[in-house]
Amino acid sequence: MNPALLLPLVLVAVAGAAVAMQPAFNGQLAQLLGSPVRAALVSFSAGVVVLFCLSAALVFKTGLPTGKELARVPLHLWFIGGTLGAFFVATSAWTAPRIGVGAFFATLIAAQLIAAIALDHFGMIGMEVRPATLMRVAGAGFLVLGALLVVRG
Repeated sequence: MNPALLLPLVLVAVAGAAVAMQPAFNGQLAQLLGSPVRAALVSFSAGVVVLFCLSAALVFKTGLPTGKELARVPLHLWFIGGTLGAFFVATSAWTAPRIGVGAFFATLIAAQLIAAIALDHFGMIGMEVRPATLMRVAGAGFLVLGALLVVRG
């Protein structure tokens, strides 16, 4: 394996494990607050505070964006990522307590991989074209089969 890939892969694995816990925490929060949308609001508010502190503390040596940088951002990019994230958090807060975290993630990851292969294959949203080869499609198929086993299991 390429040593330059080790740190990014480890970080993705740690992030994946952390994300696996998110629906359970947000489900509890939704129950306590009486709404998955309220839970998403609290979750995103905490995320904003953490990201602001990280940026302000120069942990990543980037600081806050300048006015010139902010002005270059197309209007749709101000909303799409956050909207999709809010949909994910609210959906996870509502569904995970009902179907379980395993079934939630099995379905989510299978759907993510199918969508990701399509994004790559067609070069959508500015991604470099990476063809949907038989191996990639077969891998997604096995993941869908695995998701079915987890959901039914």
